[in-house]
Amino acid sequence: MPELWPMLSQPGQVLNLIDALTHPQGLCATMSNVSEVAPAFLAKLQAEAWSRPALAARVEALAGSLRRRFNLRAAKLGYEAVPPILSTVFKTSCGLLGFFSMFTTFGTPQDITLAALRVEHMFAADARARAVLVANVA
Repeated sequence: MPELWPMLSQPGQVLNLIDALTHPQGLCATMSNVSEVAPAFLAKLQAEAWSRPALAARVEALAGSLRRRFNLRAAKLGYEAVPPILSTVFKTSCGLLGFFSMFTTFGTPQDITLAALRVEHMFAADARARAVLVANVA
């Protein structure tokens, strides 16, 4: 089977969410429900930029890029409540693949390193998406 997202698997490449979303062949380019997902991603990134000001310029550039590329209204983007579970559908060379995401943060970390840790867990939303992942991740 072909690689699902070739730009995400370059040897030696350090990948982060902003790069994965904005790359011309990245995640936003393949999302079939980007108008639903982009506001949630952006809200998460804007919250992160609030506590890490060095990210602010990149996050605002992402917001502008999303508005232009996907014709999204400014009111739909940013500073919105993010649902605890987010459904995303990707158009891939293997067909449409659905996932759901859950976001985790540590509420009372015992270590300063854990205080900054945020984890997004993505799960296949159906048996077909799971089968494609199993075949491509092995």
